Amino acid sequence: MDELTLGGESVKKRRKCVSKAERLAKKALAGALTEEQRLRQMQPLLESNRSEDWDSANRLVESPATQVLFLSSLLRKKQGRAAAHYMKRWSHPPQYELSTLLKTPALLAILDADASTAATFLNTCADNPVALSSQSLYFILHQFVLPWIANELDAPLQTLLHNFSPLKWLLLEHALVTGQGRHLVNQYAYVCQELKRTSSSLTPWWPSELTDVSTADTRERIRHTMEAALQRAWPDASVHLFGSSKTNLCQPNDDVDLCVLVPSCDVRGADSADLAADMHGHLALYFPAPDAVVVRHARIPVIKTRDADSHLRVDLCVNNMAALWNTALLEAYFARFPVLRPLCQCIRLWAKARALVGTSHMLSSYSMVLLVIHWLQSRRVVPFVDVAYTDALDVSAIHGAIARAFDNAVPPSALQTQLPPVSELLVDFFVFWASDFPYATAIASLRRHDLTKPKTCHSQPLLYLEDPIETGRNLGSYLNRDSQRVLRNEMVRVCVLVRQWQQLQPSPSLLLHSVSFGTSAESQYDPDALTACILRRRAPHSQCFTMTGDVVFRERTHGLHISTITSDETEARRVVASAVRLGVVGVDCEGAALGRHGPICLVAVAVGCHVSLFDIFTNPALMDVLKPLLEDPTTLKVLHDCRKDSDALYHQFGIALTNVFDTQVG
Repeated sequence: MDELTLGGESVKKRRKCVSKAERLAKKALAGALTEEQRLRQMQPLLESNRSEDWDSANRLVESPATQVLFLSSLLRKKQGRAAAHYMKRWSHPPQYELSTLLKTPALLAILDADASTAATFLNTCADNPVALSSQSLYFILHQFVLPWIANELDAPLQTLLHNFSPLKWLLLEHALVTGQGRHLVNQYAYVCQELKRTSSSLTPWWPSELTDVSTADTRERIRHTMEAALQRAWPDASVHLFGSSKTNLCQPNDDVDLCVLVPSCDVRGADSADLAADMHGHLALYFPAPDAVVVRHARIPVIKTRDADSHLRVDLCVNNMAALWNTALLEAYFARFPVLRPLCQCIRLWAKARALVGTSHMLSSYSMVLLVIHWLQSRRVVPFVDVAYTDALDVSAIHGAIARAFDNAVPPSALQTQLPPVSELLVDFFVFWASDFPYATAIASLRRHDLTKPKTCHSQPLLYLEDPIETGRNLGSYLNRDSQRVLRNEMVRVCVLVRQWQQLQPSPSLLLHSVSFGTSAESQYDPDALTACILRRRAPHSQCFTMTGDVVFRERTHGLHISTITSDETEARRVVASAVRLGVVGVDCEGAALGRHGPICLVAVAVGCHVSLFDIFTNPALMDVLKPLLEDPTTLKVLHDCRKDSDALYHQFGIALTNVFDTQVG
């Protein structure tokens, strides 16, 4: 609306009402104009600051040239939101790609010059599902988001990603795959909560009915023989299974955890090192094992030996009452809430596959079980239980004390009675620890739901996991900043994989583009493919690249495709064009005594899981086809030890390699 001045006061003038007939008449007149006439009429209209003139100019938009003129004019005026709203009124063809429009040099230059306007414009575009395909999302990520991250432009980044869920998912995937932007994973992990609204599910990879009776019998035999041997020197000694060996969460090859109680030798913790050494010497008489050793300087000294018959490793500690109480508490939870066992089995197996347990600065398998219980407590599936622990060397009082603690816990009526299926609960576990749990302020406790960290710890968002028996002990203290990041990233990784799997049903998703080289799935995937990716093993030392290779479903289902190109230059140009379009290619040169004088016989070009072998020995002219690719500064060439390759290419064919990533140097 325009403003008039009456009696010294500013009064807004109402816009003139335009009837539908007048609008249709104007539209008909615009339809008869040529593109040149449209551009000429749009120029003065877009120079105005009046919305009526912009409306008139918008009615003249039809061709790509008029679209670029309209958007660039409004974006120069910093009207990103208005430009996006006008764009939504346009009639787009079915296969329309916003990225095609954004790549126009005139428009791209304006967006690159003003990050704030670009962020507002692109964020408003997010409301239009027609204009933003997966290819467009991928373009926005690489053209805008990643450069802004590199240049620390936080304000436009926040504006762009606000309420832009698909782009947040893509950023999480990219950060987990490449490590670039991984410092933003925690900030945007809350997008994982969307999975709760879509009834996402995971097929449990450890059925609840799976038990190994023979393993339990073997472990009981080992306990009995150890007890009999120790009682010859310490008559009042009793040996007890604890941990997964007692709760039946162990796998067949897991260690056997034993605790020997000797009331006549009441020593605890580090003070039990000498007694453990004496027991080690005594057991060596009956169970000689060349690799047996005493770990004297651990918090709880441990005798490590091996059973000669089953070849299972055996860990024996002395007077560790807390371990027996913890085991009894878990047994009570499993007995009262059967849903816990399959969930704990799945999480333990996943944590072991992803190197989240049993390595330096990581949690224990026992801690993983506590994470499962605390999550279900937070979801009001199981109660918080506060156990009155006593350190007396007497196992007879343990089960009674734990039973009383459950009787005094939250009454069952206040808990959920209708549980979701285990498949949905599995997804919720990863969502909770990826996005719901407040790491910076909360304590994960099995006793109470409202425990918070001391204010001095708020600056460190590390997991604080309280031991349910020794409540002053923080089981999360083993984590450092790097391992904490890995733990949470692994939770986010599963959420990303679940969402990607949803996108594959019923049609493939191009969100896999960043790690599958743009190939789309053309066949039906095995239903177990998602589980296989979730349980894919991770190198323990891998701190940054959490997902590399995890989501390349096509590579897993189709394997490697190798083709030889001898004379078909059309096929050769197709391979080169595909590599240039994707921006990354693997290259390797082979030959006899390859170098300045050693001839190149073969050039391998890898695009994803497709490898093309260019037979240069038979047809040297193929190198003319490869030359634009090898010298293209915008295409990343990945080589291993490129010195001989570069030398041979330059001196034999005059090709200067550019934009090279040498994996040996990297």
